[in-house]
Amino acid sequence: MRTLAAILLGGWLIGSIVVGAAAAQNFYMIDKLLNSVESPRPFLNITARMESGEARGILRFLVSELNRYYFRTWEWVEILFGAILLFLAFKYFGDKKLIIGFAVMLGIVLLMSFYVTPQMIDVGRKLDFVPREPAPPELSWFGMLHGLYSVLDLIMLVIGIWMSVLLAKIPDLKR
Repeated sequence: MRTLAAILLGGWLIGSIVVGAAAAQNFYMIDKLLNSVESPRPFLNITARMESGEARGILRFLVSELNRYYFRTWEWVEILFGAILLFLAFKYFGDKKLIIGFAVMLGIVLLMSFYVTPQMIDVGRKLDFVPREPAPPELSWFGMLHGLYSVLDLIMLVIGIWMSVLLAKIPDLKR
């Protein structure tokens, strides 16, 4: 059971890092594609015919929708991982620190999934295709939600690393 728990926890931690990095990289890729002479000629021909900023706006919308999908899907996987890990901690390990740690991690994911992410999606969609000059009032609220999400995710990762250390110290069980 410890091996299963370690695999799930490792997948959870690595998955969180990969999803976050991919989401950030998606936005950087837009400017890279639009400003690179190495971009495919058909792409450059199409974007050159668009009004200034139009291609960037469309690509940002596409990336935003993809990131929204990735985060929502990953959060459901995290809930499943958290529930299984919490069950294993109760049933097989009985270690209070593991139980509390996995419960806190699961609680953070539930907070993100049912409060922070839905609000970020709602506000983000209101900002799609809205000019940024002057900055719309929703932009600061979106920034605060994004910051909260990032802090919660970082806290969850730190707790997850601590859980992996505790898990490594649990003796093998013969059940």
